[in-house]
Amino acid sequence: MADWSQLPKDLLDQIARRLNYDTDILRFRSICSSWRSIASYPPHRFPNRILLNPKSTSGQPDSGCFCLSKHLILRLGLPGSTQGWLVKLEQSVPEKFLILNPLSDSRIRPLPQLFPNFLDLMGVQVTELGQEFVLRYTDNRPFSYTGDVYKEKVIFSSNSVWSDEPDFVIMTIHVSGKLALFSFRDNVWTVIDDLLSPYDDVIHHKGQFYAVDSAGRAVVIEVSNSLMTRDVAPSVFGGDKKYLVESDGELLLVDRHIIADDESDSQSENCVMNYTVKFDVFKLDHVGEVWVEVRNLGDRVLFLGDNCSFSAFASDLSGCRGNCIYFLEKSCKSSREEDDGFNLSGIRVFDLMNGDIELLSPDSVCSQFFWHPPAWIMAMGS
Repeated sequence: MADWSQLPKDLLDQIARRLNYDTDILRFRSICSSWRSIASYPPHRFPNRILLNPKSTSGQPDSGCFCLSKHLILRLGLPGSTQGWLVKLEQSVPEKFLILNPLSDSRIRPLPQLFPNFLDLMGVQVTELGQEFVLRYTDNRPFSYTGDVYKEKVIFSSNSVWSDEPDFVIMTIHVSGKLALFSFRDNVWTVIDDLLSPYDDVIHHKGQFYAVDSAGRAVVIEVSNSLMTRDVAPSVFGGDKKYLVESDGELLLVDRHIIADDESDSQSENCVMNYTVKFDVFKLDHVGEVWVEVRNLGDRVLFLGDNCSFSAFASDLSGCRGNCIYFLEKSCKSSREEDDGFNLSGIRVFDLMNGDIELLSPDSVCSQFFWHPPAWIMAMGS
């Protein structure tokens, strides 16, 4: 039997540099001590603090900063079994993770009584479906002052994952609706002044930053060319909220149609409830520079989350149908109740074929894919 620990370090280094997912890096490191010494974790060398607004013109002091963290969206499964579990993890301290709702940032708690304190994923099939980055404000002053830079969707891009010299870019959406970019090399936030309508979403696709505004105008951001934006295709009009999703190598634009209605519950305070009525899906034709409507996603499933949208194949998900969009519908009632991190009543399923929107039933097989943890996960604690 081959002694894998004796592989040349140069070869191990070349293998490690081709690992794109955190889960692959963790598995690589678990082989033996010599392999672990080659690949550090986490691979991205984030600075502890990112300046909030070093070029403020408001006269306010600028001691505030952001801390950057990463969430992993994983499908866990047993080899040869269709029973899986969708989970979002946030590393709170080294080797410890928080479990979050896959479609929001809410922490799931309390966990079931028999939930294991330690998960050994070496015997588990792990598929990374997506990742999101979060900027959290930290300051010694009162929390009410948060500066000028505001995060919604946060995109992180690095050209030197394994380099000892970090070099990365962060793209997010400014409180004004404009795009904001932080360059590690320049150590400065820059707001891009090209606003026609407020931006809804940003994504990093095939080495470039893309963004879409509320009017359906999609742009690519030329980071190396004075932060110029260029329209990628004619605008997509009609909907109320736009999402950019990468799916099977394609860039999709999802257009969400929403109507407002007064909540009829007389015992609650007056509020306006937004209802989703349909979605339209388009894919970018890079050559023709046009959005092409997609009427059938086939086996693909789209998940639209608060800070991250991702795609998967229904055949890999327990009981979930293909050609559907799973999304979170927030009501006035649920916003007033204490959030335990997971509420099936907020998850809806849109069928792209017939246009129907259904509640995700707690009794359905697919709901078990979201929560509760499957029996084989619980068995790890016994």
